[in-house]
Amino acid sequence: MTIDSSQRTAARVAGFVLLLLMAAGFFSQAYVPGQIIVAGDAAATARNIVASEQLFRIGVAVDVLIFAADIVMAVAFYVLLKKVNPGLALLALLWRTVQVAIMAMNGLSFLTASSVLNGSDTAGALSPDLQELANTYVGAHTAGFNLGLVFLALGNGVFAYLLFTSNYIPRALSAWGILAYVVMAVGNLATIVLAGAEDTAGGVMLHYMPAFFFEVIAGGWLLFKGVRAATPAEPAPERA
Repeated sequence: MTIDSSQRTAARVAGFVLLLLMAAGFFSQAYVPGQIIVAGDAAATARNIVASEQLFRIGVAVDVLIFAADIVMAVAFYVLLKKVNPGLALLALLWRTVQVAIMAMNGLSFLTASSVLNGSDTAGALSPDLQELANTYVGAHTAGFNLGLVFLALGNGVFAYLLFTSNYIPRALSAWGILAYVVMAVGNLATIVLAGAEDTAGGVMLHYMPAFFFEVIAGGWLLFKGVRAATPAEPAPERA
């Protein structure tokens, strides 16, 4: 299968954005929540939100930029892979678009939690009712994040399958991607089914770790090495 210039450009764009999203996502989706959210302790979480409100809101703003870049990456993968199977490439693009919509709206939960607590002079002045209300919005954000990751896994899983069938990158790498996104989809569906499981952010990250390693390696491969055309089969030797 021949590869045109638009596909090569799309591959490098997808690789660059993928690596950029890994770095930005670590800040907004791991570092910031880790500094502020205390699982099972509404009072401590509320105090941290009040004390670090600017950091909390910066995390939301970075998430907004991440979700905008997500669309760029999804379109780049669509351009790269539509020749392989246009229907599946479009399906993956739509699933990723749904994921971005869910995640973007999900940011409202964090902003609402911050607004509920805004205006308190000191963390000690927060009433238990305000603490619990803010914690409810924080929990809603975590649940929404799980839901969004299901659609991310579906979309990226299809993209990984198309990379596997096209042989644009090493098949062992794309096969790992397929497996990683199956783990992500099943794991996050389990957190939706099992009551209370969505309260554990660490569990969400555990489901994401196999995909994290795939995305870092695949992003680097696409950015620095690009894609390769499938090697045609050698013709059989002529008989004398």
